[in-house]
Amino acid sequence: MSQQPASIILVDDHPVVRNGLKVLIERMGNYVITGEYDNGQELLDHIDIKPHVDLIIMDLTMPVMDGRETLIALQQKGITYPVLLLTLETNEKDIIDLFRKGIKGYLPKSSKANILKIAIDDIINTGYYHNEMLTKALTSNSTAKTATEKVLEQVTDREKEFLLQVCAPEEPTYEQIADNMGVSRRTVDGYRESLFDKFDIRSKTGLVLFALKYGIYTLN
Repeated sequence: MSQQPASIILVDDHPVVRNGLKVLIERMGNYVITGEYDNGQELLDHIDIKPHVDLIIMDLTMPVMDGRETLIALQQKGITYPVLLLTLETNEKDIIDLFRKGIKGYLPKSSKANILKIAIDDIINTGYYHNEMLTKALTSNSTAKTATEKVLEQVTDREKEFLLQVCAPEEPTYEQIADNMGVSRRTVDGYRESLFDKFDIRSKTGLVLFALKYGIYTLN
């Protein structure tokens, strides 16, 4: 029996872009586009009648209701369908804020088709996409629980405390994190570098996503 195609919704205010994405995505794999909307408000007006959605691919910059506003509105409605955001922004602070608002991944609009496919598959199969999350061998469905436990066993209590500080909505600097933890900046840098080395992470965004992926930090 063939597997049911993954249901994907596109939200972008440019019909030509949506049509191009629809054709591309449906050719790439076992996916079907089950909804297309011009902006976040149109999505919200129709999302309740959708029987099932595996992924929402949404532009960040749209009229009427943009990506950020839509993420907040979806949270308020208790809708937890995973969102892959397409954006021109690469500012780390903005990207971290978008993860806090509930996205499961983001892609620059300049990304190639093979990267889009990887992002779609990663979010549907493992929950998150990020180009630094290279622990794919640990996320197969059959060993997910064991793999998560193995990952968490490698994170010390102080490293977990550090990750919680990194994820805090107040966005403390590393100097402020050191003050909050009662340690030196050098010690904080050591926590960061240890996590970087153990899990092939290279940025603050990667740290935040790691903490979200493995349940060290949870969204309210």
